[in-house]
Amino acid sequence: MDLKEIWKATEASSEKLPEINSIDQLNSKGLKNPLKKAKRMLGKNIIYSVVIGLLYIPILFIYQYWQIQLFLGITLIFTAWAGYSGFKLYQTIEPNVTANNLLSELKRVVYTLEEWIKIQCKVALFIYPVSVAGGYFLGGVIGSGKTVDEFMNRPFVVYALIITIIILTPISYYLSKWMFKYLFGNTIKQMKKLIDELTETNN
Repeated sequence: MDLKEIWKATEASSEKLPEINSIDQLNSKGLKNPLKKAKRMLGKNIIYSVVIGLLYIPILFIYQYWQIQLFLGITLIFTAWAGYSGFKLYQTIEPNVTANNLLSELKRVVYTLEEWIKIQCKVALFIYPVSVAGGYFLGGVIGSGKTVDEFMNRPFVVYALIITIIILTPISYYLSKWMFKYLFGNTIKQMKKLIDELTETNN
């Protein structure tokens, strides 16, 4: 498999590329370093988590209803955990690896990144109903100008909450899977292809 095809170089070539022993060599060939890209995408994900978390904090102080504080507080904890776990993974990625551990580092990053995404999605599946409920209570209080108890006093509003959770939870889940695939999908594919190429070269 041609590495120029894998990394989408600007000019196609049928000649065999020189053996790659270090990730640094990719820069000299005009190829993209997937480890740097993975780390950059993780950095953006961390910033996103921090921004969302900071938005929750004033809401919890302004709307002091236990329902909002409980449900959005749990969502805030999940957001903080997601950002922290992403930061820990970010710290472990070394873009400029040496020839001795290039292949093993690529394998390790692919495995840890895929596991991190799986865990994020699995935990989020349980958090989304809580988050939807918290958002529903907050929207109800803001829109009606009533307390949560007053807003939820009508059966129709309770049924609407249940329907909202049923509809938005799977939508949010699949949206998060799409987002992770959009952010990391191509990078993971590139690393896997490079792993195959390096494995063939070593054999």
